[in-house]
Amino acid sequence: MLRQILALTIFAFLFFGCTQKQVVELKLPSKDKVEKKVVQDKKVEEDGVTIIEELVPIDIQESDNIIEENIPVSENELNQIDSSDLISQQESLEIDGTRAKMQVAFIYPSSLVSKYARNSLNTISGYLSYQKADYNLFVVDSENESEFNINDAFSKVKEKGITKVIALFTPNALNSINKVVTSDMKVYLPLIEKKDFLEDNDSLIFGSISYDEQLKKLSYYSIGNNAMFYQDSYLGSKLRRTYDSLIPDTSVRKEIKKNEKNFRSIVNDYRLKNASLYLNTDIVKTSLILSQLRAYDVFPKIIFSTQIAYDPMLMVLTQDKDRERLVIANSIDDVNSKLKDEITTLGGNITFEWVDYSTLVGINYLFYDNNSSLIPTQVVNNEVIYTPRLFKSTEIGFLEIK
Repeated sequence: MLRQILALTIFAFLFFGCTQKQVVELKLPSKDKVEKKVVQDKKVEEDGVTIIEELVPIDIQESDNIIEENIPVSENELNQIDSSDLISQQESLEIDGTRAKMQVAFIYPSSLVSKYARNSLNTISGYLSYQKADYNLFVVDSENESEFNINDAFSKVKEKGITKVIALFTPNALNSINKVVTSDMKVYLPLIEKKDFLEDNDSLIFGSISYDEQLKKLSYYSIGNNAMFYQDSYLGSKLRRTYDSLIPDTSVRKEIKKNEKNFRSIVNDYRLKNASLYLNTDIVKTSLILSQLRAYDVFPKIIFSTQIAYDPMLMVLTQDKDRERLVIANSIDDVNSKLKDEITTLGGNITFEWVDYSTLVGINYLFYDNNSSLIPTQVVNNEVIYTPRLFKSTEIGFLEIK
């Protein structure tokens, strides 16, 4: 049975990852149309590039994990990427008609975001490979977000003369980063929104998606009688606060505990019938709730979810009928297909992983500002502007609602 589930999961990722996105027209209730991570001596040869890395199990501190909880992954997938060596690829790139070397540093705290750092590095490598770039990629692990370690990490980058940096830190590190970043640097922060920073620093570029904007987009299509389930987690609490600021009139508000297994008492509530139900929960909890709602014949009029549910695992964990009333907000835009293929080949996922997509927006902006047609998403006033779009799910993938 386990092998069958594993095979099904692999098949689903391969299938949905390769399925061309389609567009479908759908009228939502009461609206006429919808608006849009100490270097060891172990060396690995990879495509002619020597990468020094130490493979160690990751200990992710959940309390500081600002990204949505995900399906449990294997230990190999959670191995750390340790390197303070210079990774170089000798190919050609022309910028403004002149051959140039793209130098970029990638800094991350392994105790917090190693799970996402590997994919972000794969995305950067895929982008540079697509550009046929002569580049230096300098990877630094700060281990954590202490002021001393952050200062040390940026000092190493400055010693190399690198001024363009992608820093995979959480908002907790903002004050320390602000102190160490100099005016000649450009530092892109994929996990942080500009609204989390109360000072001015033109060297910092904020790249996180906005769950606020996604919830706002979804709220336009509420039919009233609002209900909301949220998770006992960092992101769940963040979404709850945003939801409460947008939709104060809520008839049902329920917290889903981390180890919650029995959903009968949660979904078997007459007030959910014909309600506008917001699921601010991770992909697993969302799937369980959707299944249990149908199992107990409880049918909200419409069910909303944010970027968390924009994951092909949703189709594996639920049945078609469970998702009939579900509308999902997604801020990942379409990019050049050859670029997407290059990144996918190297292990990045800019179709469904928003951190990968944000990293792509960042590496492109660091070298071309907004003067590139590869990435439609733009940076305005040091902040990435994402346009949420709405999707429904079918047995073949996600379809945009127009």
